[in-house]
Amino acid sequence: MRPTAAPYMQEHDLHPVDEGREIRSALRTLPEQIAERIYSDIVAGHYEPGERIREEALAELFGVSRGPVREALRILERDSVVRVLANKGAHVTKLSTKEVNDIFQIRMLLAGAMVRRLATMPQTVVTRFAPAVETLERLALAPDGGAAYVAASVELALGMAKASDNERLAEIMRSLARQSWRYTRLALHEPVRRQESARTWRILFDALLAGEGDVAGRAMEKLVDDSRREAVHLLESGIA
Repeated sequence: MRPTAAPYMQEHDLHPVDEGREIRSALRTLPEQIAERIYSDIVAGHYEPGERIREEALAELFGVSRGPVREALRILERDSVVRVLANKGAHVTKLSTKEVNDIFQIRMLLAGAMVRRLATMPQTVVTRFAPAVETLERLALAPDGGAAYVAASVELALGMAKASDNERLAEIMRSLARQSWRYTRLALHEPVRRQESARTWRILFDALLAGEGDVAGRAMEKLVDDSRREAVHLLESGIA
């Protein structure tokens, strides 16, 4: 499928997309900006898993040479969003059920540890996330708020990872979030699932405020594991 970016864009016209806002401030180079555009189209479903991404078409679309596009695809390959095959070009990664299980299990363990660490930080660090939790509760009630809810929940989790003062952990979690974004969005497609997720986020946040690290950690692990189970169920059922 054709990506959504406007054709004939010049290098100075490229900007980060709304989804994936958690890394907006980190964007520096043209390939990074192009990578975000491609990634946004992938998670939005404009490319199907396994579909080839053609360098020449993207170069024309963005109004750049093929060099920055090739670098952008390499950036996405590092996060396992695409796979670049010799003589076959870049293809959107198509994860097996086992790979989805594995990625979410790693996310669950790291996210739980991150939240327990965050519970030891000053309360002023935790309170800054109150508006984000309230936003999730609002989006969870919107019948068409699926994409926005997923973007906001991932951004909140990555914001907490950054606040936990472990840059390497935040970097790993960002990579895992990229790899699993499509499947997280799939798992939170139904409003009832988003409402359950928002309730768990509230439990997590209140536990952090109370300094109850284990309660908060278990809530985070539940958030990730619930998405894993739902995504795997849909994949195994052939629905996704």
